[in-house]
Amino acid sequence: MAEEQNFDYQEFIRQMAEQAESLVPTDIAPDDKKYITHTVYNFCKLAFEAIVKEPNFTTENATMITQLIGEWTFHKSIDLIRANIVPQFRDVILQNIAFVTFEIAKIAISKQMNQTQIIQVVEHHVKQKYMESLTELRDKNQITQEDFDSAMGQSNIDKMAEAQEEQEIIEEEFSTSKILKLASFAMVLQKMPSEKAESILLKMPEREANLVRNYMEDTELSSKADDTIAKYISELKSNVPKSETINEGKLQNKLVKIVTKKNELKINDIILKERSGIKKYVSEIRENKDTQLPPRVSNIIYTYLAEKVSQ
Repeated sequence: MAEEQNFDYQEFIRQMAEQAESLVPTDIAPDDKKYITHTVYNFCKLAFEAIVKEPNFTTENATMITQLIGEWTFHKSIDLIRANIVPQFRDVILQNIAFVTFEIAKIAISKQMNQTQIIQVVEHHVKQKYMESLTELRDKNQITQEDFDSAMGQSNIDKMAEAQEEQEIIEEEFSTSKILKLASFAMVLQKMPSEKAESILLKMPEREANLVRNYMEDTELSSKADDTIAKYISELKSNVPKSETINEGKLQNKLVKIVTKKNELKINDIILKERSGIKKYVSEIRENKDTQLPPRVSNIIYTYLAEKVSQ
């Protein structure tokens, strides 16, 4: 593969591992996150270096096969971790999946299948090999039937696809200008302490707040800004409330007063369609429990409820 000499495959693989690390779901523990990143990097490196030795494959073929191995290693490692499959058996299953991806992709490319066909045939064989590997472990009593069912019931790739689809549906419901304003707002909140940013988001409608949170997770958001977003950011910064000292005792009294007595039924109606966190907060105030929320967040919730009650 002569063209490989001009291609920095190590940088390509490093970037794939970094991307994998950034996409690991938040429910995955730090050590498992390292395991995923490390495994993706090692499998991709081995795959590319093996393809290099094949005389009839181009760099484009090699990158595609490497990406397929990286993606399936990523998704299936998450599935196995969520199913609590122990590391030694995870390794065996992931090696089987990487090998079948490598071999099937090579055959598909040799048959001059198009990219969509290659992805589909690889997916079919990966899922088959995943089930076969788990079945073998179960039949050898190395994992239980419960472990088997749990692992078979996992599908991180489907979860990510569903999340992406939901995101697209939400974005379709907003106008372009609204999207720009929410993206701009996310850029402003990115520079704030997370506690303060979240306290502001709590006051927003849930769908808008979730969209802003998604934008905030985009580490490259600021590099995508244009003049329109810059204008919105300038407006937003001028309207961000200044810090002020909050008297916690007075705030607690105001909260108790507004969620009990004559306002109780109205507050119940207000929070009926609110997020579970708001409902829990009101319940804790009524029961005189410690809400564990910072005073600034409590103040924002109080202001929101007061505005609703007065309407």
